[in-house]
Parts: sequence; C-alpha cells; structure tokens
Amino acid sequence: MLVLPSLLNGWRRTPVSGIERELDLARLAILITNLPLLYGVICVHIIVTAYSFSSVAPRALVYGLPLAFILFALFRAVHFMRLRQSIPVDGRVAHDMLRIVQFIAVGFGTLGTAWMVELYLYGDSALRSQLVFSVVITNMICSYILGQLPRVALTLAGISMPGFLLLLVLTGGPEAPVIAINLGLVGLFLAYIVMVSARDFERMVAAKLHAVELAEENRLLANTDSLTGLPNRREFFERLECAIREEGAKGGQEMGGQEMGGLVMGVIDLDGFKPINDLYGHAIGDCVLRECAARLEIFSSGATTIARLGGDEFAIFMRGAFEEADVLRFGEQVCAALRAPLRFADIHAGVSASIGFARYPQDAMDGHHLYERADYALYFGKQNHRGAAVLFSSEHESKMLLNARIEQALRKADFEQELTIRFQPLVHVATQRIVAFEALARWASPEIGDVNPDDFIPVAESGELIHAITRTALRKALRVARSWPRDIKLSFNISIRDLVSQRALTQIMALIAGSGFDPARLDIEVTETALVADFERAAAAIAQLKTMGVNISLDDFGAGHSSLAYIHRLPLDMIKIDRSFVQEMHVNSIARDIVRSMIGLCANLNLDCVTEGVETQEQFDLLRGFGCTFVQGFLFGRPVPEDEVPGVIEQYRSACGGKALSA
Repeated sequence: MLVLPSLLNGWRRTPVSGIERELDLARLAILITNLPLLYGVICVHIIVTAYSFSSVAPRALVYGLPLAFILFALFRAVHFMRLRQSIPVDGRVAHDMLRIVQFIAVGFGTLGTAWMVELYLYGDSALRSQLVFSVVITNMICSYILGQLPRVALTLAGISMPGFLLLLVLTGGPEAPVIAINLGLVGLFLAYIVMVSARDFERMVAAKLHAVELAEENRLLANTDSLTGLPNRREFFERLECAIREEGAKGGQEMGGQEMGGLVMGVIDLDGFKPINDLYGHAIGDCVLRECAARLEIFSSGATTIARLGGDEFAIFMRGAFEEADVLRFGEQVCAALRAPLRFADIHAGVSASIGFARYPQDAMDGHHLYERADYALYFGKQNHRGAAVLFSSEHESKMLLNARIEQALRKADFEQELTIRFQPLVHVATQRIVAFEALARWASPEIGDVNPDDFIPVAESGELIHAITRTALRKALRVARSWPRDIKLSFNISIRDLVSQRALTQIMALIAGSGFDPARLDIEVTETALVADFERAAAAIAQLKTMGVNISLDDFGAGHSSLAYIHRLPLDMIKIDRSFVQEMHVNSIARDIVRSMIGLCANLNLDCVTEGVETQEQFDLLRGFGCTFVQGFLFGRPVPEDEVPGVIEQYRSACGGKALSA
C-alpha cells in the first residue's frame, strides 16, 4: 500500500514540457478507447463472483455492493464511449482527466479488493481457489488495458494480488503455496511486461513528437528567411494566394470613387544597398538588411504581412479596403522609416527605398500577376520617382502590354535587316570640332514599326536578347567607323548583361579584334547603374576590355548611387554627366553647382568630361565657363544615318569662327 502515496504525488504536478503533454494526450486517447472494455470485464468478474458466492455470503455482499459496482462501472463506460466523439486535444485537460482516472481506478480497486476479501472468508476451498484465479486473471486484463499508466496498473495489482496470494497460502491446502508462488511469478512477469510496454510507448510518443518538431522546424526553415527571420518568398506567396482565395470567397465588394477593396500588395527595393555591400563588405550588408527588416516589421500586423523575397527586395500585402491616398501615404511612411540613418559601430550608412503597389482585384486576380504589376510599378518608380511609392495604373498596364508585344517581336526579329545605327557627334568645347560619334541603335519592327530605344532596350535587357542586339549594333558601327578620319573616335554603350556574361564579353572582344578598327579609337561606355548592379563582375570585364587598348567611359554619371565609391577603383578615361542636370541648369542653381562640381572632379582626377543633353546656347556657355571638355546634344547635332556622317564631319571642319552649329 506504500505505492499509493507515491502514485498520487506523481500526478499532482502540472505538465510543463511538450513530451509530457503529448504523452498525456496519447494515454488519454488509448484509454478512452479501452476503458469501456475494462469496465465490461470488471462487470463480468463482479457478476460471476457474486453468483458463485450467492449461496454462502450475506445478501448485501452478493447483491447490494455488486449492483453499486456494476452501475458505477456502466456509468463510466458510457462516459468514455461518448468521449470518443470528441477526444480532448488540450494537454492540461488531458492531464486532469488522467488524474481522475487514476483516483477512480485506485479507489474502485481498493473497494473491490475489500469486497472480494470479505467474500473469500465465506467460501470453501473450491470457491476460494476460483476467486483467487478470477482475481489474478482480472488483474492481468486490467494491467494490460492500463499499460499506458504503469503506476496505476501496478498499484492495482499491488493492492489485490499479494493479499489474495497470502490468503491462499494461509487458508488453502498443501498445494496452495506452490500455486501462490506460480501466480506470484506470473504477476511479476506481467509487471515487467507492463513496464517495458510503457517504456516503449513513451519512446514511441517521444519519437513521434521529435519527428513533428523536426517537421515543424524544417517547415520554418523552408518558409523563413534565415538572415532576417521574416517569411521568405515561398511563404509570402502561399499566404498571398490564401488571402486572395479568402477575399474571392467573400464575393465582389462595393467600391466607390477611388476606394480600394480587398487586398494591396507592395514590392520594396532598397536604393543604395549594393554600394554599401561593396564598400563595407557582406557582414555590414547583412546588418543593413536585418535593420531594414526590423524597421519593416513595425508595420506588420494581423492584416499586414512583410517578407523578404531575396537580396535587397522585400514584399508586403495588406488586407482591407483602402483609398489610393491611404496606400501611397502608407508607402511614404515605409520609405521614411527605411531612409533613417544606419549606424554600425563607427560606420554610418544610408539607404532609401522605392515601393510599387498593385491591387486585388482591380489590377490582377492572382498572386503571380499581382506581383508582376507591383514589380512593374516599382520599376517605374525607380526610373522616375526613386525613393517614393508608386501605385500601378492603367497607363502601366498599357506599357506592360506594349512590352509584351515588343518582347515577342524581338524574339522573331532579324536584327541584321531591322536594326540600324544612328551616330551623334561629341564636340570639343574649346575648338568645337567633332572628336567622336556615339553609336545609337534604332529598330524598325515589321510588326510594330519604329520602336523607341527607351522601350526595346530595357525589354531586351530583361532577357538574353540584348546580346544579339549588342553584337549586331557593334559590328555595324565598327564597319562604318573604319572609314572615318583617324582623329575621330567611336563611342559605344555596352549593357550590364553583356558585361557580366563572360560568353557575351568574349564575343564582343572577338568582334573588336577582327573588325580592323583601332581599339584606341573605341570608347566603351558603361552606365553607372551597371556598376551598381554587379560591381565586381563589371570591374573584371572592364579590366579585360582595357587590355585590348579600348577607352572606358562612365555614362549617366550622377543618375545612380554612390558613384564616387567606384571611380577610383576603375581604369576610367572619361565621365559623361547625365543630361538631367544640364536640363535644369538655367533654372536651378543647385543643378548648376552640381555640374560645376562634377566637372571640377573630373579635372582633379585627370579624366575627360562629356556633358550630355546640351540643347541651348545658354547651357553651352555655362558649361564652357565651368571648364567642361566635351559636349553632346541636339545643339551640336541630332543622331544621323551612317551615310550622313561624312557630311556632318565636313560641315564642322569647314565651319568658320569656331561657333557651334545649330541642329
């Protein structure tokens, strides 16, 4: 009986670990299934025992107590049969129910044992032997059914079997000790089986729980960005599609005016992250990404999901009805949060962000197309409103459809026939003589007609089509330039796609080497945005080109980010100042100061300087006063076909007084 206090104490504590909760739930699930059978066995045992002793024991012992036991057993059996329909899943509830089961089992077993001991005293040797064997068999069945609660099973066996075996020895015949020893050994073996079975059961549940935990851990790893802890691309789009399905199930929503219903998705791209990563290393770059993720998480809520799609690109979607102004205002808040200065030890850095938004169901009906439109709004924003929020519009939709037509036409294009080259002069400021022509590709599609380079070049760069365009344009430009005077150079722009592709770069170098054109007369222009996109690979490609003797120019200087971080690391010969500054010089003193500073920087670095987009005499006079070396723009000539180049050269050479010619 000393087992009982230990048993009771063992069940007083509340489960605190996952394995304990899982064990309790697993034990309860099995017991709910098996306990009705246990109570049925007990009822049969009580009925048989009462009937056997009905002729020798008092009526209260064979009718009154057995009836109470049977009614209680049936009540409990029905209770557990009903529980099969709704098995508890809460660990605390399971723990409490198991406590009740063990208390009832111990109490019921104690009372039942006392009742059978009382009956034993009224029986003869045959009835006593029958009762002992009945008790032993019933204990075996109970121990098996209660095997998931080994302490309860062993406690019940400890309450009944030792006492009956002792009674058997004391009151039985000469063979009783042998029978008692045999039954005792069977009981001990059964106890061992119960303990082993319980241990194996616990190990099985623990292994199952471990497998579930591993599966959950793998799920989290598969759906979480390891650097920032945010949901990753896969998890984001799964949640997005789920949200879209839920919104679609609600049916159409009434939207008046500019009110936006359903769901809004945004794609966020950091502006200026690449230079920080290149300048300070990946460790600081990772710190920047984690800090930006932490700032974005401020905006996360039950209706708003933030994720990292990869690199320095994040995404967001918001559920609910919003007005257009609300979405743009929210986007500005996100941009402002990301613009705040970043400090890591003694390093001060700064990034900004551009955001493109698209709406469900106004702009797209599924996650894939919604992302495409948000991404296009982001691209448009980075080109025209960098550092701000842009909402996808019908104009963007038209532009996307045009891009799709252009892409299809490019894939079928015969560039040798459809691609032509125009040449625009670069003029020396002091002498106003032509020093070079920039080659500009023009495409006339049989399906679409004349396509603006600003339209087809980005589409070609989005895939691998740009390589064929570059090769064809360069080959044609080199062929034309061979006939020019030797003091006039050719300027040619190479895409970032060509720079970072070793195969494309090798083909370009082979074209130059086999063209018969002096590489020293060739200026290869590389845009600043190309360097920002992949500086290391671009720098390696520039170094390869430089070995051929070509000149390297940095195009669109000032239009990108952190140009100064690259200039001193590259073998540059010339810098071309972006036209956007020149066009504002006559009305914006800041633009004038910027241009003057950039021209001075080029002079200090012993680099030639070309200012693009010169269209008026006023602009030219300002640039000449700033000390600019070369200029390019409509004031000095529009792009012309190859057969007009000799005439333009002769016109400039025969010009009198050194004045600039009108376009």
